[in-house]
Amino acid sequence: MTPNAIPIKIGQMPTKTPPKPRKVKADDPGALVDWFKSQDDDRLRDLLVHRPDLVHPVPADMAKLAARAATNSSITRVLDQLDAWVVAVAEVIACLDEPFGKKELAVLLNNDPELDRALSVLKARGVIWGTDKGMRAVPVLKEVVAPHPAGFGPCFIEERPDLTAVASKERIKQIFDKAPKGVDDVIDKVLWGPPVLVVDKLNREATTSSAKTPYEYLMAQGVLIATGRHELTLPREVAFVLRGENLLPEGLSTLPEVSIKNTRDAQAVDKAAGGAGLHFVQMMEELLDIWGETPPAVLRNGGLAQRDLTLASRICDEDENIAALLAETALAAGLLAADESNEPLWLPTPAFDLWRTRTVQERWATLAEAWLTSTRVPSLVGKNEQVRINALSPEVDKPLAPEIKSILLKALVSLPLGAEPNEDDLVKHVNWQRPRREAELVELLVRSFMQEANLIGARGLGVLATTGRALGEMRYTMPSPEARTAAARSAVADPKGHVIKTDPLLVEAIAPLLPEAIDHFLLQADLTAVIPGPPESHVAAELRLLGYQESRGAAQVYRFTESSLKRALERGKSKDDIMAFFTKYSSTEIPQPLEYLLNDLVRQLGDVKITDDPIDDTEPAPGEKRSTVKLRPRPAPEGSPPDAPLLISAIKALRLSENPKAKIPENGSNPPEPMPASELVSFLSKAIDENQSITISYAEGDGTVKDRFTDPIRVQGGLLTGFDHTETRIRDYALSRISATVITKAKKNGK
Repeated sequence: MTPNAIPIKIGQMPTKTPPKPRKVKADDPGALVDWFKSQDDDRLRDLLVHRPDLVHPVPADMAKLAARAATNSSITRVLDQLDAWVVAVAEVIACLDEPFGKKELAVLLNNDPELDRALSVLKARGVIWGTDKGMRAVPVLKEVVAPHPAGFGPCFIEERPDLTAVASKERIKQIFDKAPKGVDDVIDKVLWGPPVLVVDKLNREATTSSAKTPYEYLMAQGVLIATGRHELTLPREVAFVLRGENLLPEGLSTLPEVSIKNTRDAQAVDKAAGGAGLHFVQMMEELLDIWGETPPAVLRNGGLAQRDLTLASRICDEDENIAALLAETALAAGLLAADESNEPLWLPTPAFDLWRTRTVQERWATLAEAWLTSTRVPSLVGKNEQVRINALSPEVDKPLAPEIKSILLKALVSLPLGAEPNEDDLVKHVNWQRPRREAELVELLVRSFMQEANLIGARGLGVLATTGRALGEMRYTMPSPEARTAAARSAVADPKGHVIKTDPLLVEAIAPLLPEAIDHFLLQADLTAVIPGPPESHVAAELRLLGYQESRGAAQVYRFTESSLKRALERGKSKDDIMAFFTKYSSTEIPQPLEYLLNDLVRQLGDVKITDDPIDDTEPAPGEKRSTVKLRPRPAPEGSPPDAPLLISAIKALRLSENPKAKIPENGSNPPEPMPASELVSFLSKAIDENQSITISYAEGDGTVKDRFTDPIRVQGGLLTGFDHTETRIRDYALSRISATVITKAKKNGK
């Protein structure tokens, strides 16, 4: 920890010396497992929401839950999600003997009013337990916060009994009164951590009279202890005295504020954001259209070659950073994937064809949601000095990214409308909330996300727009079961591919900011159609079938050629259909060159087989390639809470494990009925949505078929996860082994 604090100066010693950590009389709260057993369902639910790793998989009983909750890896995850104040309090607790009381801790922290919040957070996450009169911490906490909890060094009292005399306010004041110049600067370096100094040319045999430097003087007086040839350490006993009335830095319990650099008109901000959002959608469509015809190769490391990124930037008429953002967002949205050939290529997916038939606001919502939840960081492309980082490569993936976006959006939403924040303050704000994360990475993420938000249309003129505030309402890492999870955000299975559901909140946010969609165009004698604005989706889909798009932007241009019109005729369009479309939507007369070209093609179509099948706008045009990879639903961000059905079933399983004689509820009198495999998934999904219990006929591994009374939790990856009432545990059932099912009379969860 490297806090900002007022340094201790010579002659300004604290007026009060806090009690040293020692064993005091406090009530013993007992073992963690007993504490878990005594908690009600709401408290257990909060614990599992804040610590989702405890239910993957669900432990068999409370003892296993407590054991898992006290592991090094699990406690590390907890502390990594906490702010600087709560982490610092946890580190101070790690320095205390147990059990300890709240009163003792409050004295050490100068009765900071935020202490109650810190203790409440640590208790809710199972890091500490007990009452104000007596608390304990998980034993592994000392290991997790090592080597310097709260910036303290180790205790040396057993090795150096003379520290008892040194570690007092009176003795320290005497040492400082006689100290040479520079001693206070040395103390400032080690007081708040880290407590270790590396000193060149250190005379370890120096005495108070022979000391030539402040380091040697403090070592000779016992304030610093030599722990290596060139290493000095501030003992914990001395640090307790020097820090005075508060063992933590002043102001650490307060969230750093974000100052306002400028204020802009909210309408101008929204207008700029709407224009940026429209431009981003158009650039995405243009890039993937071209990659569908001339796809770039996939590098051995799974990335995109530098030359292809450069070409992409020229296609979009933007710099390489924006091209990388487009590629990474397309990958996150499921619109782009590598195919499975021997020489793989980066290709649009079938989902892209469905995506581009939607309205502009729906297309933007898909991209914005993908950006918000993506772990990809385009700004890392090309950053490594030794080995270049390629776009679409594994090196661009940072699991911390969605979490930082969430914190950043929350901070921006809290500012007044039109307020442009100070970016340096934002970095400090986010770093305070995640002090255990790498500070340099956090700063990189904050600054790059601010730029990306401008490009995708979440910000305008450097200020959070209405669209960005809508994204702030969709923070996926908020710790509640209502947060978006993998189940809620799963992709929609579509015959043409997987498409992420668009969120109505985002669609409604950007719709008023976009130019009004236009349902007409101007046909010109040079065989082009010009649309003076964003077209209606059905008009754009028809024009894409009849022509090739030459330009995007404020005005879009489509060119009709012999090959494009032949493509339309091959896919089932008749001459009358095409002419009727032109007549209905063109503001000008149909040019004779276009009509002559169409007539000539119809006369020449003796070699072309015209299909009678209905036209599918989601099919790629002839000559366009698509990835053959089957896309999977995007997982929830790391640390997302489990969904509500899993929480309910997990708590039920844990309770029943403590009461094995509990009566199993009746599963109703109706036997399971045979069900086709094609209907099974929809049946199970409906049962989950309606909070129903079911009975299934299931073929076990030994070949026997048994009826299982189950609370379904989720259907994913060919498996049904549910709470089995007979075995009183959560288990998986292969969908292929379920032959019959029925909704039971008993309501789920015994309600």
